[in-house]
Formats: sequence, C-alpha cells, structure tokens
Amino acid sequence: MLKLSDLLAPQTRLLQQEREIKRLRSELQSLRSQNTSMRDGMRRCVTCEYRIDYKNRQGGTTDTTG
Repeated sequence: MLKLSDLLAPQTRLLQQEREIKRLRSELQSLRSQNTSMRDGMRRCVTCEYRIDYKNRQGGTTDTTG
C-alpha cells in the first residue's frame, strides 16, 4: 500500500530542485555582473598589472602615467 510520503516525494524533490535552480541563476547573474564590472575596470586602469601584461604580450606600448 502506498504511503502519502511516497506520493509526495517526487513533488518535494522537484520543489527543492526548483529552489536550487533559482538560487544558482541568481548567483550566476551576480557573478556575471561582478565579472563585467571588473573587466570594465581593468580596461580603464592604465597602471593595472593585468592590463600592462596584456599590452606587453600584444606588442603595444603602455602609458603608466595617471
């Protein structure tokens, strides 16, 4: 004979998965925003080591004054 918990288990699991998906989507959006912000900041930074290294590898010159 089926128990009530046996009938509700798939729905409960589905709700848990939906909550986890919602949380992960929110985290993904937050990380994408942070990534974009950091990338934009590095593009503007003329003394940033990452930018200097990138420019050197590209063969460009880098102005490190202000």
